[in-house]
Amino acid sequence: MDAANRVIDDGAIAVSDGRIVAIDTTAELRQDGRFKPPVRVIDARGGIVLPGFVNLHTHLAMTLFRGWADDRDLQAFLDRLFPTEAAIVSADTVRVGVDLAIAESIRAGITTSLDMFYYPDVTADAARRAGVRIANGPVIVSFVAADRLPYRERMAMAEDVLTASKGELTGGRWVCPHGTYTIERDHLEEVVDLAQRHDARLTIHAAENAAEVATVVAQHGRRPVELLHDLGMLSPKMVLAHAVDLTDGEIELIADAGASVAHNPLSNMKLASGFARVPDLLAAGVTVGLGTDGTASSNDLDLYTAMRFAATIHKGLALDASVVAAAQVLRMATIDGARAMGLGDELGSIEVGKRADIQLLYDDHPNLVPVYDPISTVVFAAGRGDVRTVLVEGRVVLDDGVLTTIDLRSTVAAARAVGVTVRATA
Repeated sequence: MDAANRVIDDGAIAVSDGRIVAIDTTAELRQDGRFKPPVRVIDARGGIVLPGFVNLHTHLAMTLFRGWADDRDLQAFLDRLFPTEAAIVSADTVRVGVDLAIAESIRAGITTSLDMFYYPDVTADAARRAGVRIANGPVIVSFVAADRLPYRERMAMAEDVLTASKGELTGGRWVCPHGTYTIERDHLEEVVDLAQRHDARLTIHAAENAAEVATVVAQHGRRPVELLHDLGMLSPKMVLAHAVDLTDGEIELIADAGASVAHNPLSNMKLASGFARVPDLLAAGVTVGLGTDGTASSNDLDLYTAMRFAATIHKGLALDASVVAAAQVLRMATIDGARAMGLGDELGSIEVGKRADIQLLYDDHPNLVPVYDPISTVVFAAGRGDVRTVLVEGRVVLDDGVLTTIDLRSTVAAARAVGVTVRATA
């Protein structure tokens, strides 16, 4: 997934100290005298090797609410979800939900996630223990939410989190204002100041459906993207989640600002939010990545399914089979997601010098045979069940289908126990 979308038949990758140090054919790399005998060789013959996926928008701990608010539009979904979150969300339950999400993500080839949820320090700690990359930051809303913090205490917590954060491998500090309909204008202005003082990146729900846009117009007198532009929030450091209901002028504002969009096709369809104008965003030069959204709305953390939908729904809407082609969609799930997070120089493609975030697909699954075009095979035929091995920074976190950093049995048991509590809130 480099600039040329290069494919190397019978290729090989050398990894050292967490980074890719050489890429060539197997024969050439074996003869290269620069390398001592490796600690381990992973035989990928017959399989497909590609970069780890970047989930550009998710709420990982919402694995605890999978299936809890189905067959509802966005507002009805939130009306059921918010009270349940308030009843059961704590540092302990978030840890359980995130552990479950990390296990699911690894098995789906996702090595990096941009997360928005409460107790971001708990999520960051879970990521460190599991050896995966999760970018997140303090969630900002104007009301008392599931973490029971009034706004002023929330902003004080945000200061503490951002001051303590080193960014680690996540691409720097992040602030996560929930949306323009859940934050008052003067509070949005304070978020701008907070992010600027800490040189933080921003992600926010924006224009998820027509009803949200109408609500924001009633509250602020401006559409969501217009309001973000007025406040100076649109910039190359901004990731807009969803961005479904956009005008031509708003697409131009996003493109001119260099902001990015996280496309969540499954969540958007399931909540009947509409269809994002992805072909128009791409034509305007906007960087578009792929997200799963939280499993409360999308039900799973599966970018393979998201790719399939992103590569097909826009063809059907446009009545043009050439729009949002397979190579473009795979870039959305890999290098373009990384670029949106400011990590394009570090990951998202298999290139020398980049971090060794890599996934390998099985070589003998019938849906992957024969392979005429591996990019097309990955987008239109592969699924998360085809993921065999996953590396993050050269560390094997999924080894021939077996998780190496997560105790799956205990994680599932803990999640089931929390599920009993969730059910009791009905």
